[in-house]
Amino acid sequence: MSSVADVERARDYVRRIGGPGKGVAIIDAAYRLLEDLFPHERSPKDQWTLRRVRSFWERDAAHVKFREMLELHHAAAHVVEEKIRLQHARKEHAAFIKETTSVRSLIEFEDEAFLSDALADRRGLAGRMDRPGIEG
Repeated sequence: MSSVADVERARDYVRRIGGPGKGVAIIDAAYRLLEDLFPHERSPKDQWTLRRVRSFWERDAAHVKFREMLELHHAAAHVVEEKIRLQHARKEHAAFIKETTSVRSLIEFEDEAFLSDALADRRGLAGRMDRPGIEG
């Protein structure tokens, strides 16, 4: 595979990692994630730099190292997993809201005496909120 194709693939990975937005925002987001996932504290020469990520985005890189391509691939997979996890959490939250709404409406319908006391307490609190704290 040629270096040009590797740089194009790296650019595509940067786009996937960086998410939606304009070029600078995509590059910054991709750099931050790559830096977080692959800090390379023991080998500073392998650390991700904003300049290196930007070189992939702008197609200025002469080549892509095998390690970089693997890390880009893993970061893109991480982004996909996060999106799936977020969609799942949103579905669970919507189901929870739906269930609690139905339970609340059932309780309100069946136990008006209980709720009327609670609502009276809330109304009393709300009525006192416009008064100063010191009465005398």
